[in-house]
Amino acid sequence: MRLSVILPAYQEAENLKKILPRLNRTLENINISYEILVIDTIEPMDDAETICNANRCRYINRRGGNLYGDAMRTGFEEANGKYVVVMDSDGSHNPEDIKRFYDKMNEGGYDLIIGSRYCRGGKTENPFILKLMSRVLNITYKIVFGLKVEDVSDSFRMYKGDQLKSIKTECDNFDIVEEILILLNYTVPNFKAYEVPILFDKRAAGNSKRDLLKFIRSYLTTMNKLLKVKNSVMKRK
Repeated sequence: MRLSVILPAYQEAENLKKILPRLNRTLENINISYEILVIDTIEPMDDAETICNANRCRYINRRGGNLYGDAMRTGFEEANGKYVVVMDSDGSHNPEDIKRFYDKMNEGGYDLIIGSRYCRGGKTENPFILKLMSRVLNITYKIVFGLKVEDVSDSFRMYKGDQLKSIKTECDNFDIVEEILILLNYTVPNFKAYEVPILFDKRAAGNSKRDLLKFIRSYLTTMNKLLKVKNSVMKRK
């Protein structure tokens, strides 16, 4: 299997109806072997399984809990691809961008391709307050952890499957996105990431699952936790 695409989903049936046909068309045009994994809640909350079956996708119920981190870990365990793409199932990410990710990864020399809102050419359609929070978060993490990328928090990425499976994540919420980047940055020798500019669009349907207060608390907790990970890795070098 050349490519696995993981879509964490939480009551996203209406959006999956739109995004899965586009995703299949995109991957067929790239002309590679692929699988699409939709990681739903532990107990189904909509008709996502029926939609997946109609669009040649693997429907998987997440394990360990119903949080975003649980969905990500379940997807990583199930993925069989040499490369693994993670993208949102709410329509914020453009499936057609995967072709640009794949072409850049195949140029060689990169461990990670990031769909970036903040590199030259990137853009986000989020409301002002979310843009502000995101920029503060990104700048803080970039400085504290010495990350050489502009967008540390967008989940739309292409990983190398073996590297992804070599790390152990602990974060439960959306901060797992930063956790993965930091763990790879400090554990993969000569780690190198490349940012492809994307448009992060507004969600197509439904409501966001992000809770503002939980968002702030989790990122503060995660920063403290990952500083310990960074220090532990540096001591071993």
